Amino acid sequence: MAVPVFRNPDKFQVLPYRDWLRKNQPQGSQGYVVEDLDLLVRGYGPRYGTDAKGRFMECELKFYPRNIGPAQKRTFGLRDEMMRRGDPDGERYLGFYVVQYDNEDWDLSKFWVNGLPMTRDEFHKFIDLDPDMLDSVPACKF
Repeated sequence: MAVPVFRNPDKFQVLPYRDWLRKNQPQGSQGYVVEDLDLLVRGYGPRYGTDAKGRFMECELKFYPRNIGPAQKRTFGLRDEMMRRGDPDGERYLGFYVVQYDNEDWDLSKFWVNGLPMTRDEFHKFIDLDPDMLDSVPACKF
């Protein structure tokens, strides 16, 4: 088995499947994009005021001050558009968010969601799908 090449260590960890895809599939300039979604949060049941299916949001994690670039905006924007069309009243899909953090230890980190700074308490409420917190943080608009 070939050893993965550590490209862009500041942007992502080396995973064998990513390295394989880069070596064996077309490049972005050839119309091929592979992304991994970092986080999908789903709340369901009485605690979240919903049925067993629940509601969910999608998040891309970035080490601050990094943000999503043009290729990710286009790719995640397409997914967001399709999710919104499938749930036009917003009953299930809460939107797409970019979560930035400045410390790998989230007990020590500061947080930003879609560019808005949050205290640790606010971030905890956000990630726990608190309706008031979600109302105060607009989902990404692509």
